[in-house]
Amino acid sequence: MVYFEPPDGPKWRGVRGITCDNAAVGRIAFEELSATSPPAYAVVSYVRDLRWARERIEAFRECCRKAGADCDVAHFPLEREEDFDDCVRRMVPWLAALPHRCAVFAVNDLFAIAAARAMAEAGRSLPRTMTLIGADGDDPPLWDRELAKTISSVRLDFELAGYLAGKALAEIVARGNVTLDMRHETRKMSDVSPTSPTSGVSRLMPKPKSPDSAAIFPPLMVDRRKSTRGYGRREPRIMEAVEMIRREACDGLTAEALAKRFRGTRRLFDMRFREAMGHPPLDEIIHVRLERVLELLAQPDFPISAIADFSGFNSERELQKLFRSRFKTSMRDWRKARQ
Repeated sequence: MVYFEPPDGPKWRGVRGITCDNAAVGRIAFEELSATSPPAYAVVSYVRDLRWARERIEAFRECCRKAGADCDVAHFPLEREEDFDDCVRRMVPWLAALPHRCAVFAVNDLFAIAAARAMAEAGRSLPRTMTLIGADGDDPPLWDRELAKTISSVRLDFELAGYLAGKALAEIVARGNVTLDMRHETRKMSDVSPTSPTSGVSRLMPKPKSPDSAAIFPPLMVDRRKSTRGYGRREPRIMEAVEMIRREACDGLTAEALAKRFRGTRRLFDMRFREAMGHPPLDEIIHVRLERVLELLAQPDFPISAIADFSGFNSERELQKLFRSRFKTSMRDWRKARQ
């Protein structure tokens, strides 16, 4: 058996697990929220004792401490889906009392939805008086899909986690006289090809210290949405520029060409874009292009040599350099680990 995010406790010691680098999730969430230097931060959670939540919160609070910023942490227990609305109501007074212009990190996407609902009831505006980010990149629940589409999230690499789990199972099978049972199909280990999809994973991830250690997979990137956009100046032309970037970044749109579409100097445009978004136009362009790169890499038949052309980069070399800098691996190894 291989467990995803095994909990703490004596009975779980020694189990083989696959776990996310949850401290990195907290740090990435802080980086996204801190872009416009908000005066205060907060974390909201529905669990206290689960390791994954604790690690995310501790890392986020440590980032706040290093930045010299306050960070309020609140827990609102939620054990059943039927209690969701009650949880939202209990959250309202806490959110209403937070400082004006506060950045909030919810421990996962489901609780980010609860926080967004509570903010609306508390009279707080996303993203004018508050920004909000969740984590996991889960499919939104059917009953609140439209709201979920407005909330930024730290996306996790669950696909890689699946391959790591498969690799861990294969290693367990190789150590003992057992069979590999996946999706109701049982095969002997001798029938599993040494060139199976998991064979390239170990080069990307740190090897477990022992056969029973957890394999760790990293968060992927931030899915930027309305809840972390436009925290500063709400200029219509900047919001228009953001939509242009979403539409045209992968067609070769540059920051210089974008600025020429608006009145004023390039310097003034860059300054106002940064005030509104917390980062320069080029950063937004690169972010959109990398999202497209990951989509194309997920298509096994799409040639890697063509990805730069289809995502707006000037050359394959430029993309390869940026990709390795951001994801600490090459595009070829990235795809190999997920095939």
